[in-house]
Amino acid sequence: MTSVTADLQRLVERDRDHECEGYGREHLCVRVVGVADLPTRFGEFSIVAFWNNRDSKEHVAIIRGDIRGQENVACRVHSECLTGDALGSLRCDCRDQLEAALRRVGELPRVYLVAPEYDGRNALLQDALSKLRGRGAGGLGQPVR
Repeated sequence: MTSVTADLQRLVERDRDHECEGYGREHLCVRVVGVADLPTRFGEFSIVAFWNNRDSKEHVAIIRGDIRGQENVACRVHSECLTGDALGSLRCDCRDQLEAALRRVGELPRVYLVAPEYDGRNALLQDALSKLRGRGAGGLGQPVR
């Protein structure tokens, strides 16, 4: 376990039973719920899972290097796309975008990549599948007309 992952693990332990009123207008409460070292073909990372009370979903951050207290840390937000990222669908370029981002972040000393569970382009998996059925060469990220 890297020192960064060990420090993040302390946040998991701290947040295990954490409940709060939340912050801001939306009363958002975020907990760190899991962390691990993540060796990939793109480099060595730490992976962190977060949960929030707004949508009750777990979201992921992939971190390279110690970003705590640092300025000018590169960040990429990648919308999760099951059919593209995991299954390699040829009808969208989500996997290509993710791999390009991972190659780039693997070259940087300090970076984080956030991958929210919700894919804003595909409200639900059922919607994504119906778009796939009705689509020829187009991508899922394109609006259905």
